[in-house]
Amino acid sequence: MWFIIICPHCNLLQTVRADERYHTCYKCGVTLRLDYKKIKILYRSNNLKEVNYVLLRLKEKQVMGELKL
Repeated sequence: MWFIIICPHCNLLQTVRADERYHTCYKCGVTLRLDYKKIKILYRSNNLKEVNYVLLRLKEKQVMGELKL
């Protein structure tokens, strides 16, 4: 399973695997402990191509200012 999460420090949208316990943000370098009760999951799916497609659409909305997080 794959999730789309948002970094709480720099607001970067990222794809992570559900079985990961820690993830390093690509932009700010912060190591996030993936406690899924505390981190906001924007999307989840078993299909990686679908997750990447949704990630691109969410990033477009974030750039246009339509995505309120």
